[in-house]
Parts: sequence; C-alpha cells; structure tokens
Amino acid sequence: MIYVNIIGLAILGIFSLFVVSKKDKILSDYILLLTIFLFSGILITSILISNNITLGSYISFLFFNSFIFPVLVIYGLSLLNSGQKFSSKWLWTASYAIAFIAFIILDTLFITKYDTPEMMSDLVRNVSPFYNVLYKGQYIFVVSILIWLIRKLNNFQSNIKNYYSSIETIHLKWFKNFAYIYLFVNVASLLLFILLDLRIVSDISIPLFVEHLILVLSLFYLCFHGIRQYNLASFNPSVVSDEKNRDAAKEKYGTSSLSIEEMNSLFEQIESLFTDDTIYLEPELKIETLANRLEVGNHKISQTINTVAKQSFYDYVNKYRVTYLKKLLKSEKHQKYTILAMGIESGFNSKSSLNRIFKQQVGMSPLSYQKTQIVI
Repeated sequence: MIYVNIIGLAILGIFSLFVVSKKDKILSDYILLLTIFLFSGILITSILISNNITLGSYISFLFFNSFIFPVLVIYGLSLLNSGQKFSSKWLWTASYAIAFIAFIILDTLFITKYDTPEMMSDLVRNVSPFYNVLYKGQYIFVVSILIWLIRKLNNFQSNIKNYYSSIETIHLKWFKNFAYIYLFVNVASLLLFILLDLRIVSDISIPLFVEHLILVLSLFYLCFHGIRQYNLASFNPSVVSDEKNRDAAKEKYGTSSLSIEEMNSLFEQIESLFTDDTIYLEPELKIETLANRLEVGNHKISQTINTVAKQSFYDYVNKYRVTYLKKLLKSEKHQKYTILAMGIESGFNSKSSLNRIFKQQVGMSPLSYQKTQIVI
C-alpha cells in the first residue's frame, strides 16, 4: 500500500504542475489545486500511520480526510458557477468537518491527552461510543450533501439544453460520475461499520481496502478531468447555474407577456434563421446568438421553442443538423468525404456527439443510414 501511495503522490505532483502552468487560471483551478494538496496529505499521512501512529499523524490524517470532502463539493459548485466566482454560502458544507476536527483536537490535546503509544493504539482500534457516533455522523452528512449536489448537477444538465446546442464540454458528466462513486463508497462504508457494530461481520479490512482503492482511483479521475475542463469560461452561468434561475425561468413562463400569437410570430422568425440563414451550422450556437439577432430576451426564445416546437433548444437545433447531415449522406458528390467531415459541415463539433445525436433521432448510426441510401 505504501508503494501505491508513493506512486499516487508522484502522479499528483504531475497533475499540480499542469494546473500551475495553466494560463488564465480561474477559481475552479485554484480549488482543484487545493484538492490535490489535501489528497496528497491523505496519502502522506496514510504512510505515516502505517509505520507508526502518533497523535500528530492521527490528527493530520483526520484533518485531510475531513476537509477534502467540503473542498470537493465547493469545487463542484464552482464548476456549476462557471468556475469564476466564490460564494461564502458554500462554506456551510465544511461545518461538520470544522466541528469534527475541533472536537478531536480538544479531546486529544486537552481532555484525554493521549500521551503514550498504547493510548494512541487504543484510540484507533477501540473506538469509543461517542467517537463512533461522530464517525457515522460524518458519513451521513457526506451522503446527504452528495445527494443534494447530484440533484444540482442533474438540474444543471437538464437546463443547459435550453440554452446551448453543443454541451459536450460543459455538461460536467465526469464530475457527476465522480459524485456517484463517492456516494457509493460512503454508503458502503457506513453499512460495513453498522454491520461490524451489530457483529454480523467480524472483519471489514478487505472491503474497506477495496473501497479506499476505488476512492483513490476516483480522485485521480476527478483531477485528470478537472485539468481537461478547459471550456467553462465560455458559457454564461447566469442562465443555467442554479435552481433559483431555473425556477425564475419557470415563473416567467407562467407570467410571460407573450401571447400565443406573439410566440407563433417569434417562432416564424426563429425558423427563418434556421431555414434561410442555416444558423444551426454554427458549431457552438447558443440561444444568446438568436436573442441578439432577433433583439429579444433569452428566456423568450427558450419559452417559444419549448412551447411551440415542444423541444429544448438543444434538440431543436440538432434536429436541423441531423436533417442537413442526412442530405449530405445521400448526396453522391459528398461520398468522397468522411462522415466526420460531413458531420462538422452540418454543425456538429465531434464524432461522438454526431453519432449519438444521429442515432437518437434516426434510430441508426450515420454509417448505417448512408449504406441504406446507396443504390446498387
């Protein structure tokens, strides 16, 4: 395990160099650096504890383990806010960690005073009922916050489809994957400790080791994708970043001054941009572009498309792109081009997105569709 931690520290060192060398760093980059620091602290103190448990290494280990979670949550919230602005409201996620560490320091340094190695060993191996409650409370707190965070991520992913036609670089699916893994590990750990307390199982060292390994690998996954997340600053968080904006948009829909006739008229103008100007061929088309062209608000465009076309902006735009791509796939003069080249010409910005969206709308891949159009 020590060798695994040493390798992990080397990898984290490389990750940190990538972040430090990045130009035009934003808030989320600095929080990622803090995450890497805390993650490194966990690995280092794990090595120290495996050799010799001291009061200093024990408190340090608990400190890094307790505070990495709120930092991860704040990192996620900063991503939802385009990684640019810090909100003091996020600090409540560290409340349990602060209270937990404060009690540990108070107890170990001033109340009980664990002066001997035997007392330290007893503290770790024979957990008192009160410490047991503290540990389980931390698991419950973490699980609750993760469920709340995953809901915010789901809302974000649902909402960006109303404002963007290409979401591959901003959907934060990688962070949601990490949140699910982190949730699974914490739920499993809590259940294992409950089973141990009930004496249903007598040894949980192996499953805990597996969970620790999964958690370490998931943190590497997070750091890797965090470094790759380069496109956050390119979208406007004010229209999709939080639930308040989503609710405000719904309220506007309910009390909108747009009548059915006005929406139909606006929809005709929108369709004109698509059919006459082929605006959907812009790979990074945003609803803001349409709003500026038609000189109306973003929400009115979104409301009109949702109400009249009964589609999100994302689905509406990509419907036109798929139709355009189908024409290219059937065209004899385009047979010399690759499907990716035709997809890019149609407004898609990646092979994976064009394959996924085309299959969702047509029921088959672009290649399969092209084969059905070949006349023998």
